[in-house]
Amino acid sequence: MKRPATPVPLLLILFLLAVAVTSCRRDASFHAALTRAEALMETDPRAARAVLDSLNFQSSHFNLPSRGAADWAWLKVQADYKCNVPLTSDSLARIATDYYGVPRRKNYHAAMAWYTLGCAYGDMNDDANGTDAFLNAKSLFPDTLIRYYALTEQKLGTHHLNRHMIREAAHEFQSAKQNLIRLEDSTAVAFLDLSLARCCLYREDYASAKECLERVLQNPHASHYVFTVAHFEMAKVEIYYNHDYPKAHEYLDYDIRHTVNKNELVGNYCLKAIVFQEQEKLDSAWHYYQRSLECQSSPATFSNVYRQMAILAPRLGKVDSIAYYVRGYHTYIDSLYIISNQQAIRQVENDHRVELEKRRIEEQRSRLYWTWSILFVFLVFIASMIILLKDRQRKTEKLKYEEALNAIKQRYIAQNVKREESPHEDTPAVRSFSIQEERKAFYQRQYESSEWARYFKKHQSDIKAQTFMPVADAESFERYLNDLFVDMLLDMVKENPTLTDQDAKYCAVTLLGFKSAQIAYCFRSSLSSCYTRRSRMKPRMTAEWYQFVFGKEP
Repeated sequence: MKRPATPVPLLLILFLLAVAVTSCRRDASFHAALTRAEALMETDPRAARAVLDSLNFQSSHFNLPSRGAADWAWLKVQADYKCNVPLTSDSLARIATDYYGVPRRKNYHAAMAWYTLGCAYGDMNDDANGTDAFLNAKSLFPDTLIRYYALTEQKLGTHHLNRHMIREAAHEFQSAKQNLIRLEDSTAVAFLDLSLARCCLYREDYASAKECLERVLQNPHASHYVFTVAHFEMAKVEIYYNHDYPKAHEYLDYDIRHTVNKNELVGNYCLKAIVFQEQEKLDSAWHYYQRSLECQSSPATFSNVYRQMAILAPRLGKVDSIAYYVRGYHTYIDSLYIISNQQAIRQVENDHRVELEKRRIEEQRSRLYWTWSILFVFLVFIASMIILLKDRQRKTEKLKYEEALNAIKQRYIAQNVKREESPHEDTPAVRSFSIQEERKAFYQRQYESSEWARYFKKHQSDIKAQTFMPVADAESFERYLNDLFVDMLLDMVKENPTLTDQDAKYCAVTLLGFKSAQIAYCFRSSLSSCYTRRSRMKPRMTAEWYQFVFGKEP
């Protein structure tokens, strides 16, 4: 006997389920690796870099735009940066910033993506783009007491210092220092004291620079690099402020002994040359100027060296070399002008301020919109509740009114039945008018709580002036009387068939306590016609009804 074939749809479902489970496991392990690398980043960046390198970024899994790819990208660049691997491109960091963008809400990982891009631009000596990246990062960190927020301010200060924007640089360094003091990061505080000392040296405020450098030298947590550079900067103070050249040589010699990469000693050699020049040791000065040209340096340092050598050459009999050194000076001074152009950074900062202000206005509008929306909904809810409560109250009052009328009507019917059963007794008639008295009192209470009672009080002056009620108001009031006195008027007309409709309404307003002037006002007639109507009604009504309505004996 053949076994039944497995349906194809079932196999397809099982295959898709297996693929989904495998994919979920792969994603879970990938994100776990990212989390582990991020945790290792501060304590052991080399281990974090190894974890990230173990993930194959070139696979199709990472080529799709996703948060995983973005986080891998900024973590990889940050690990390389912390391991002193030179960053020569922004392409990897751009993967992260392109994914995160500049979100409206503060987001730590988005901030770190922009911070990492800023680090890449810093290694590439791109101050303008680096400033833009760090400004975006600064606006996205959820808390100012996050360490990287202070480091962002430190990086911004460095970019400003590179462009000789001393005031802006000092502001960023000081703010970063205060945050790092609160975070108790003494190593980073030492670096910021060094940076603040450099700002003071640019301003030629040597006393303040010396205070900052002394704090660095007294800081036991200062890194080897910062401690060594502090000696170099202290030599400047001794040269230009104290004019203590032997002491300056001590600081510079310490820097030479403890600097590992001798190509970084260009500034040191230049300062030693200046000291020898001040001491009139021109051969030694020329020697150190030449050594400084053998190192890697910035255009600012090289331009200064060529300038000094052009000045020193005639005194050493090197007249033929003057033109060469002058050309070198002009070449580097032009490069220095291009590099130190502050306009690019100022434009970036202005654009960023405009963007932040625009975002602030949009957020304010959004908050205002939602506040007014919630307030509107709340007011609508309150108004609806008030309307519902009033409607319920009105319905309750109407129900009580109808129940009271029905109770009176039932008693009236019961008394009429009893009177028919006992025609020789007079009591039922009396009881019948006691029911009408009860109705009268009920109608008066209804009228006193109605708008018509307030209406007539409001128009007292018109009533006294014997003017007429407006036609529309008079018709509306007559309809109100018909509705209010419907049961009593039916009984009255039934027992007094010669009464007209107007006679019945006249009796109704009389029962409400209206005076002749008020009756004439609402019926739009003269006082004399009111008196005439009353006298004509007497023969048309039974004695009981006439006495009930007008309160007089027939």
